Amino acid sequence: MEYHYSIKEGELLLDNSRKNRMVAIAGFLFRLLKLFMLLFSFCITMYVTYLIFRECIVEATLSNCIPLGSIFATFGSAVISVISLFCNKQISFFQENLSALHEQITGLSSWKRWPFLKRHSRERVSLWKYNYYTLHNPQITFNSEELCLTIALPTCTADFYDIPIVYNTFKMLGFHKNFSKSLAGQHKIQDQKDIFVFYCTMMIYRNIIRYKTGTFFMLVGSEFVLASIIFSFFYVPVQEVMLRVSDYVRVIFPGL
Repeated sequence: MEYHYSIKEGELLLDNSRKNRMVAIAGFLFRLLKLFMLLFSFCITMYVTYLIFRECIVEATLSNCIPLGSIFATFGSAVISVISLFCNKQISFFQENLSALHEQITGLSSWKRWPFLKRHSRERVSLWKYNYYTLHNPQITFNSEELCLTIALPTCTADFYDIPIVYNTFKMLGFHKNFSKSLAGQHKIQDQKDIFVFYCTMMIYRNIIRYKTGTFFMLVGSEFVLASIIFSFFYVPVQEVMLRVSDYVRVIFPGL
């Protein structure tokens, strides 16, 4: 039977080209950027918590700070608990859809990425020499009458963060109309299976987007919990530091 999709298996390739070496270095710099953004996000959370404490706390005593901090901690914990259930549900849906895809596509093997493998990595072979590796996930290519679309298939949670999930989802949404049009009016069993495979792949990407959105809010909730603990016991020292920083900023930027 002729299907409107084709499969390419995943693999780990040795690639010592200059381009791949630069990509590996860029990946390392991107991880540093993510760490910086995490610290920046926590600083914003700390500042927002400080503003709330400054408005609510009239007298900076431990008996006044702890109740307000406990409210923040309770709120953050509740957010984390609720969203963690949502994220677990999305992971379960992701695994079910991925399993269904493996069962329906005969040409798709049970290849799965080792979670500890990076998308681009290197291995020392001598003092100043490295081998560079590139990880490729299984790819599904959907073919219509006019266009074709190649999408990487995520196999584990490590793929959620180094595959362009949002970009690929928009590509699938843009390709959907063309793909459905090419199958319109055809009532073969394999054509029905083609559209189901496409929908299943799209749902896998949607599950990942929902999961990543949930983990973002979990991160924010965790930051508020940590900030509330810090301000509950160390509000006075933090307030003094914030006032000194504000005075320093006013001296450098008098217009602020």
